[in-house]
Amino acid sequence: MTPRIVLDCETFEATLESLARIFQTTPDTLHTLLSAKEIDAHFEIHWRELPEFKEYVYAIVEKHFGSPLPLDAVCWFHTTRIFPGTNFSEGILPLGAALPALKERLVQAVDDAHIREQLQGALHSNSIIDFHYSNKTQNPIHWGPYAILVKEVALHATELGQHDYLGMPEIIEDICNGFENVTGTNLIPEYSTKLKPAIVKFTHASDRDESCIATALCYAHSRIQKGIPCANSVTCFDGKNNPVPPRCILRVEIVE
Repeated sequence: MTPRIVLDCETFEATLESLARIFQTTPDTLHTLLSAKEIDAHFEIHWRELPEFKEYVYAIVEKHFGSPLPLDAVCWFHTTRIFPGTNFSEGILPLGAALPALKERLVQAVDDAHIREQLQGALHSNSIIDFHYSNKTQNPIHWGPYAILVKEVALHATELGQHDYLGMPEIIEDICNGFENVTGTNLIPEYSTKLKPAIVKFTHASDRDESCIATALCYAHSRIQKGIPCANSVTCFDGKNNPVPPRCILRVEIVE
């Protein structure tokens, strides 16, 4: 049976190994190519005549090793914060499907009875006064679920211009901001204590091989050259209002 070709960027080493398999070479040989200082030097001089950096790096690797094997699947990393005991037994749900249960959990998590009653009233009467909350909850285009290709990007989200979902998911921040606008009570500190940062790894059939492979190559190149991911290490999964089925989830990791 032919092994499945899966792009997995859980670690730098896993990224090199899967890319090497995809380009039918060895991790050491790929590492050597991506270590070349000429890659960046040439781009810095000739960037006006060259394609975007991701396409440029992809073209270099493809010219050296030949076309990559088609991907059977890609591993993605959904970053969030969860209450203890959350196991994603229903999969990763889009916002519209996840929101009712999330609201109940957020209410139950508040220690102060008066504030808990206020929050329950605000959530059930749709009186959360926050533009981002209203925009997200009323427009299915924002319901995801979302994930990132390179796990390490989650640890450098702010520097890379991304929202830090391990710090706090946007929808919870929106609820807290709207609630504070009305009541003056900031619930973020309480939720920061009770919700644990988590990364959910799952697989999904690939429908954009070149984009994902190019991003993974840029990540490997940046880690080799600079020791950290760069902006070109970022690409995202959008479930487009379809859940990630439980069978596709590989692991739920609490980030300490």
